[in-house]
Amino acid sequence: MSVQYFLAWLLPWVTGCGICLAVNRGRREPGDLAAAIGLGFLVGVFLAAVLSSVLALADTAHAFSRGAPWLAGIGLLAWTAVVVFREPARAPAFFARAEGMGWRVLWCLLLIAVLLRLGVIASETLLRPTFPWDAWAAWAVKPKAWFLLGHHVPYVPMQEWLTQSDLQTRTSGIWDYPELLAWVQIWFASALGDWNEPLVNTVWVGALAAIGLASYGQWRALGLRPGLTMVLVYALMSLPLLDAHAALAGYADLWIAAAFGMAVLCWMRWMRQRNPGQLLLAVVFALSLPLIKLEGAVWLLIFALVVGLDMLSRRARRMVAVTLVSLAAVGIAVGGFPLPIFGLGWVHLAWGQVVIPALGALDLHWRPVGGAMLSGLLTLPNWHLLWYATPLVIALRWTAFAHDRCARSLGSLLAGCALFLFVLFFFTDAAAWAENYTSANRLVLHIVPALFSLIAVLLADLHLPVASKSPEPTGPTAPG
Repeated sequence: MSVQYFLAWLLPWVTGCGICLAVNRGRREPGDLAAAIGLGFLVGVFLAAVLSSVLALADTAHAFSRGAPWLAGIGLLAWTAVVVFREPARAPAFFARAEGMGWRVLWCLLLIAVLLRLGVIASETLLRPTFPWDAWAAWAVKPKAWFLLGHHVPYVPMQEWLTQSDLQTRTSGIWDYPELLAWVQIWFASALGDWNEPLVNTVWVGALAAIGLASYGQWRALGLRPGLTMVLVYALMSLPLLDAHAALAGYADLWIAAAFGMAVLCWMRWMRQRNPGQLLLAVVFALSLPLIKLEGAVWLLIFALVVGLDMLSRRARRMVAVTLVSLAAVGIAVGGFPLPIFGLGWVHLAWGQVVIPALGALDLHWRPVGGAMLSGLLTLPNWHLLWYATPLVIALRWTAFAHDRCARSLGSLLAGCALFLFVLFFFTDAAAWAENYTSANRLVLHIVPALFSLIAVLLADLHLPVASKSPEPTGPTAPG
């Protein structure tokens, strides 16, 4: 392992952390450092990938050496802004004063358990090259070809490739997949100087750790007590399917879950504290979704609609919603209409059919796959007790939606995501993914970190046992 490989990890992390702290000016909250480290990892790695795609198209083998000076310069500017412009911060307490000894011991035990789990997952990732089918047959194809060739080459559809004589043009079944993760892999491979898949794929473990850190930091900043926050972090980080996507690295689904989850975390904090830096980070993470995977375009659309409507007054929100639904109904009644979606192009919506350029025509009719979906969520060892506990938490804390706008907004967002998944699996050919237990759970995984944020908001004001306060000393009683 070289110094360059170490710097390929350190530079994005430090730069991203500096950017997150710089845009989060204002009163320091508990959890800020953990949040900046977690959010900053994704920001820094994505920034390194963008720099590589711009500076190393003609020399992919030296993407790190070309991009590192720019990344270091951006990081220096960010940390300068942190030092010069940040307001004096109060030192956050490691534990809340009301935390009892039992909660503190539990906090430490859960932290050790999370660290041990990350260590085991990292060792699994280092044991083997790219292993899952879609990982080596789809996601690793472009970066490996570009790195071994030494330069970027375009990928085109099969029919177009057959008609061309250009030997540099290539084709594959995934020619139109987004390429942000490909450049992430190029960044680490160029730092190594070799296409070493176990070391390149270890960045998936970093993404998993970033989810935990960002969730802990942002939930603490929103007011959750350390003990309860760590319980939720452990519940999230111990999900078998989430861990499998890090240990068997190569899929894009873990990154979608991370980016969408972090967009929601930053949006939640903006709703509570109205810090414009948090809204900026939420926008950055949301815009990265279509650059990771095609489904990210749908998550971006739902996120943008809910966030946009949430910024309006109640009356304006109703008017806009009624107008959008009416226009859609009229458009479908007259034969359909095109809708531009960032990442998917012009999607044509009609009665009983959706035409997506990247996927073709999808015929909408009912598919009875309820049993398969419930089996995948409730009986297979993918989710522990998540889908048993979530309805219970929502039912017991239902009144929180009445008085907490943040809970209502996040609930609306997740309801929109659930509606999309329902239509996808029950009304399109994607029903086969539920019947054979393949991609259905992977698509559900995309919204799971955001679902934990909803659970955190619902439990935020839960009354838990705390340390009892000692009676204050009183002065001597005056003689009567």
